[in-house]
Amino acid sequence: MRSFSRLLMALLLGWTGLVQAAEPDQQALQEQLQKIDSRIAIESLKATPLDNIYEVQLSSGDLLYISADGQYLLAGSLLRLGEQGVTDLTEQTRSQIRRQQLQDIPVEDQVVFAAEGDTQAVIQVFTDITCPYCIRLHGEVPELNAAGVEVRYLAFPRQGVDSEAYQKLVNVWCADDRQKAMNRAKGGEDLASAECDNPVAEQFEMGRSQGVQGTPAIVLPDGKIIPGYVPAERLLKQLGL
Repeated sequence: MRSFSRLLMALLLGWTGLVQAAEPDQQALQEQLQKIDSRIAIESLKATPLDNIYEVQLSSGDLLYISADGQYLLAGSLLRLGEQGVTDLTEQTRSQIRRQQLQDIPVEDQVVFAAEGDTQAVIQVFTDITCPYCIRLHGEVPELNAAGVEVRYLAFPRQGVDSEAYQKLVNVWCADDRQKAMNRAKGGEDLASAECDNPVAEQFEMGRSQGVQGTPAIVLPDGKIIPGYVPAERLLKQLGL
């Protein structure tokens, strides 16, 4: 009987060891990924609905999927098919990451157009002074404000940090009255060239890491992103207002 107990215990310990061995080793997986690019660093690792497939968030903001043994790598969207249709699980994760990152940006680093009366929703918009559709959307900001929507602008010079668009955004962010400067700049006025400690380059890089490729890029309160111009009326419907 005692021998059977020892055997059972050994089997249980062996099974536990197998379970533990099946758990992914983040450092080992990172080393495997670094065979592709030595700069790769894993920010977080979490299970997916698929057995032995894990979601990897890289420090660059990219999302990948990898097998627990590091032998298989998937790059793309993980979709779940159900009775309600298709759910993009990858975009859900991206939205959560985006929402948290944008919430961490200090309000004073954004150009804010406050809601009239009680605030019903806050949207953040990656914008570029030289973008025609950004100018068009800006013309509808008063309508959004009147409906209780606060609009917070983030800088995204489409041609990069060495462009004319970059300097135009810096001129706005360095102004004593940013709201007035944004109105003037998007109204076609040339602002005086300015220099100051500003977040324009940092916000541009954040936008790129979040998948922003053009402007305007409207980020809803839940972190979902709308690429491109949306009329105020339609935007308000999407916000449930």
